Amino acid sequence: MKHYDENIIQLIQLYLVGDLSEEEKVKLEEWVRRDPLHEKLFKEICSEKSVASNFGIYENVNKDLAWEKVVSKGNIKLGHKSRRLGWYKVVAAVMVPVMVIAGGYFIKEMKQDTLQKDMEMAIKPGKSKAILRMGDNRVFEVTQDQEIQLDVAEGVAVVNSSSGMVYPELVAKGKIEYNVLEVPRGGEYTVTLSDGTVVYLNSGSKLRYPVAFGEEHREVFLSGEGYFEVAKDSVRPFSVNVDKLKIRVYGTSFNVNTYNLEKIQTVLVEGVIGIQYVNSDIEYTVKPGQLALYDQVKDTMEIRDVDVLPYVAWKDHEFMFEDESLENIMSKLSLWYDVDVFFQTASLKDLHFTGHLGRYEDISRILNAIAEVTRVKFSMKERTIVVME
Repeated sequence: MKHYDENIIQLIQLYLVGDLSEEEKVKLEEWVRRDPLHEKLFKEICSEKSVASNFGIYENVNKDLAWEKVVSKGNIKLGHKSRRLGWYKVVAAVMVPVMVIAGGYFIKEMKQDTLQKDMEMAIKPGKSKAILRMGDNRVFEVTQDQEIQLDVAEGVAVVNSSSGMVYPELVAKGKIEYNVLEVPRGGEYTVTLSDGTVVYLNSGSKLRYPVAFGEEHREVFLSGEGYFEVAKDSVRPFSVNVDKLKIRVYGTSFNVNTYNLEKIQTVLVEGVIGIQYVNSDIEYTVKPGQLALYDQVKDTMEIRDVDVLPYVAWKDHEFMFEDESLENIMSKLSLWYDVDVFFQTASLKDLHFTGHLGRYEDISRILNAIAEVTRVKFSMKERTIVVME
């Protein structure tokens, strides 16, 4: 039953005050049995716990006036059972908000409950999954719950387990062979390279790297977002190539975000890094606790002090939003939950939100948290979330 007219509301009102006829009782029971959601709502509205808690909210309501509204609007005729008028007035105070919106309470609760269930069924948090591409064009789909060994090059086997993909400690003596690890939307993955460097890859990211680094240097290529814990090696410098930039690393932990190629972010947690434009000798030094922001449109580099936690929290399975625009937040949710986002009004993109939320939470909880402190509402159709006023 998709629509709830005033007849159902009146039947519940009559039930609460004890004036249901046998015929009305049958009708109400049929409605309750028809849908588990009907039964759930009926129990919530009619339980002593629900009435008591709601009464706490409406304790300042004029109960005499409320009772008059219930009697008149609900067409209630007082019979021999209507002795406990004080209790009925309490019930009336609770039911007035329902009556005022002519059944909208039930419709709203049912729609919200259905929407949340639809979201939870259709939209799941991301998980550890990736696609591994070898130099000979072989392709493997991997997840971190797989305990397998893969031959990724001649004489080289990697172990895939709950720790991610781990390459053996090797140094290439001749030709360097490359693998590519692609993490789709709604995914994340961890790979340990042949030198012991650990790379955490976020949704929609790609890392190209040697099966075994050479004797002189270590070089990888990133698009998307990755957190690097680089193994120290005084002989072989480590570099990350991202579009027009090369990040030179001297044994350190840092995060690189290239989702928006117009503004590439590099945040240093510890150690030292230097950032160069490709084909340039100019190097910008970044210290721990600093953000290097490359604006490709203006061709400028800005380095400033920041709190690094919001930039790297994703690898520890958290969303940490610090006065962040709704546009950026929904972009991150879009990648992690593999959904499309549509803003009904462009101005909503500029709203800001602060909150710390788990990445493995149901998306409905995250959206509800945002909605509680902003003026936005969310609706979902299939895998598209609409943001509206």
